[in-house]
Amino acid sequence: MKIIALNGTYRPGETTTRLAAKALEGAASAGAHTEMVVLKEHTIEFCRNCLTCYQDLESEIAPCPIEDDVRPILEKIRDADGIILASPVHSGFVTGLMVSFLERASWTLLRPTGELLGLKGVPEPRLTGKARGFVVILSAGLIPTELRQYCDMGTPFLTEWASVALNGELVGDLYAGAFFTKGLSDEEWSKAHFFRQLTENQFQQAFDLGAKLAGAVRSGEIRPYDAKRIEAAYLQAAQPA
Repeated sequence: MKIIALNGTYRPGETTTRLAAKALEGAASAGAHTEMVVLKEHTIEFCRNCLTCYQDLESEIAPCPIEDDVRPILEKIRDADGIILASPVHSGFVTGLMVSFLERASWTLLRPTGELLGLKGVPEPRLTGKARGFVVILSAGLIPTELRQYCDMGTPFLTEWASVALNGELVGDLYAGAFFTKGLSDEEWSKAHFFRQLTENQFQQAFDLGAKLAGAVRSGEIRPYDAKRIEAAYLQAAQPA
């Protein structure tokens, strides 16, 4: 069983990396082989929208004419049984680095042959050999956990992308809201990111999340992507209260 973390931070060694590492530690405690992929340490060029990948309907991983480090990372995803998607919160969203990678990964891991809500040609997984569980970890520099609803557009984005691209489902998520060990003065609030600290509870939550992911993978309870199930969820959410 292999679980990898895709880390979209610009600051390796800081909060996002520490939480992702703790989640990998939890996965390892449940018997998983683990690996951290820090996207910043790889060459990831912007998608050129050449549509080479889009036109290939057969490949397990579609070809891309850009020769950088994306293809080896996609192969790691293909071989993994579980994925940890980790990013700092930037303007309520994930980092541009994470978005750039996911854009490159989209049609290389997806083919435009699906059908959803009556629309044909929508994305469906290429990696259909197995279902992959995934978890999402976001680390906020300013917004506390109790205000998450106002500053977390990243978790639903990553969840929707990953469920189809990884051919699996979400096992759990962690929004590590900002915590300060002291009350900040008016002047200090403009530097709040430098005062934010992780808590032991957040580390424990990350560890437990990694262990939960490994346990779900080992037990075989991860379901593959099912457009009908997703469609039913969309329709149910659209019903008036």
